[in-house]
Amino acid sequence: MLQVQHNVSLKNKTTLRLGGITPYYVKIKSKQDLLDFAEFEDTLKIPFKILGGGSNLLIADESMCRELPFGVLDIDITDELIPAPFAAEEKDMLPPLVLNYLEKKHRNFVKLHVGAGSKIPALLQYCKENGLTGLEGLVGIPCRAGGTIAMNAGAYRTEINDVLLRVELFHKKYGIINLTRENMRLNYRKAEFTYNNALLQDYIITGADFIFPVIDKKIVKETTEKNYQTKKNTQPIQAFTAGCAFKNPCNEIGEKISAGLLLDKAGLKNMHIGGMQFSKIHASFLENTGSGHTKEAIELISVAKDKILTLFNIQLEEEIKIWK
Repeated sequence: MLQVQHNVSLKNKTTLRLGGITPYYVKIKSKQDLLDFAEFEDTLKIPFKILGGGSNLLIADESMCRELPFGVLDIDITDELIPAPFAAEEKDMLPPLVLNYLEKKHRNFVKLHVGAGSKIPALLQYCKENGLTGLEGLVGIPCRAGGTIAMNAGAYRTEINDVLLRVELFHKKYGIINLTRENMRLNYRKAEFTYNNALLQDYIITGADFIFPVIDKKIVKETTEKNYQTKKNTQPIQAFTAGCAFKNPCNEIGEKISAGLLLDKAGLKNMHIGGMQFSKIHASFLENTGSGHTKEAIELISVAKDKILTLFNIQLEEEIKIWK
């Protein structure tokens, strides 16, 4: 039976600890729930947004509105991680990392189906224990699989695109559909999907198939732990943040440059407005010190974008999603 809660605060459901009251909070634990939700949504007159694990989000709170003008879906579909052997053929449309390993004559691969509600830390632990390489750079990111796919999340020269084979979606018009890589457009912090030669809108990711090269467990463990230590030393992983506030922009010749470095050079590191600040550890991380409000966070973002444009003639683009 569909679980629907009314007038739910989102403050403690986001990693930034910000968020107002939504009139409808719907937990989705199965594909049947999605079908039931489609009927339920038709009876309402407000849109719904997908919360996932609550990371990478800046949601309006009481500093901006009394009640949010949208309902929220919590996608909590999980599946047991059961590995299946995968005989990769070079002629197939395969993820980049798999093609790279095939060129090196590697032939040991595993396919995993991962539910959209599966937590990335748990998936990475499984990979570490079983020698599955490809996502070690995502260590320390407190999110769910669906969210990482939706934004093609990445870090430390790793991104979801590297090992993503198929995506399973729910769409009100088409029902449950499975898309291969030829139906995916995976770019820097952005994923788009097509079906019947049209760009899909208003879809819900329910799961995905990944292909992982199988290598020495020690190497996967060492790489994962090295990345975590680097992240611990350079990012405020113990603070209330939503991850990087801005995407890394490109310079004049198309090379990615660090948004955090630009913010640091502009003197924005540790800058405060009320209870919100840019981290003193990594300037691109927006932190809630415990008493912050969304209005203050949006003011900080605006100040940063204006200053970077003035000093460097670079237009920063938010990586976090802003709901208001």
